[in-house]
Amino acid sequence: MYAPLQTASETTLPGPLMAGLGDVRILHPPGTFALSPASLISLQAIVGNQSLLKGIGLDWGTGSGCLAIAAARIADVFHVAGLDISETSVAIARENASCNAVSDKTSFFVADSYSPLNCRDRRSLDSLAKRVDFVISNPPASEDDDGFGFRREVLKGARKFLTAGGVVFLGGSSRYGQRAKRLCEEVPEFSYGGVISSTGWVPFDLARPDYLRYLKQYAAEEERGGLDYRFQCNRVHAGEPINARRALSLFVATGLVPFMDWQMHLFKYNRN
Repeated sequence: MYAPLQTASETTLPGPLMAGLGDVRILHPPGTFALSPASLISLQAIVGNQSLLKGIGLDWGTGSGCLAIAAARIADVFHVAGLDISETSVAIARENASCNAVSDKTSFFVADSYSPLNCRDRRSLDSLAKRVDFVISNPPASEDDDGFGFRREVLKGARKFLTAGGVVFLGGSSRYGQRAKRLCEEVPEFSYGGVISSTGWVPFDLARPDYLRYLKQYAAEEERGGLDYRFQCNRVHAGEPINARRALSLFVATGLVPFMDWQMHLFKYNRN
């Protein structure tokens, strides 16, 4: 079994793990994010579904640039543009692209969602309208809503750029329950293609303050009548799922963390 080699400041993804795309080395110095389980399952989706990726791509929320770089290694991919609100992330993404010899196939823009902050960059991105064949994104949870807001934004904004039949690889997790499928009700130009990569059940690490904050937000949303979230009590005896309220009460009472499954979902764009 091949696995990433990770230190505090960089991760090396060995060639066998990347299924013919070669070794990939990703720097993530202080001020940028190291590769998470969600990042790795997103990379697995790219590596395992190379036939779906060709032509021009966008990487929404590119971070260190790892997804854009992996996609750019695919022979049938001509160019990938990465978008991120963080100037620091965009700078390290450019450095990572250079380190991995894909600078000629990538560009990175400081952008608020699909809107680059620089006028010249905005014109460059606008020139890709209706020319993009794929969008890849592993967004963080949004706050002050059901946590799925950024994922809605990815799909809604992608409509400006995608060609008919274009695809979106969209990261999420089992904890969001039916929300991924329901995105196609909210953005009906897309059809849902299912889960294309998955970690299996792993701990939802409530030692992280952001995860504990999310769980409390999810429980509050359920209390207000929102859709239930989906967790498991453990990875081995996965029975009926538990919702966020139950997961939070178990953690408070016993210290036991719930389990969830990081996933990458496929959506297909059906409009001209």
